[in-house]
Amino acid sequence: MNRWLQIAVVVIFVGVAAWAYAQAPGQFSRGQADANPAIISGSDIGFRVDRDQTQTLGKLTGTWVVRVNGQWIEPQETLRGRPLSTR
Repeated sequence: MNRWLQIAVVVIFVGVAAWAYAQAPGQFSRGQADANPAIISGSDIGFRVDRDQTQTLGKLTGTWVVRVNGQWIEPQETLRGRPLSTR
């Protein structure tokens, strides 16, 4: 009976360790920015793919970018309020 208890403890420990590792996938990555990120683009607007997040989450993630003078830059977002009516 003692041997089965030891096996059960080891199996539980390995399972908990695997679960904990899966909860923090970005923590164990290489930690370096992609030197040449992939950009899916048209002529002047594109989508810069974040490869690490895409692999981690299993979904395509990234940022919208705009080509200005041959360079891809991330546009600044602005929110402007407009009146609901023009009375």
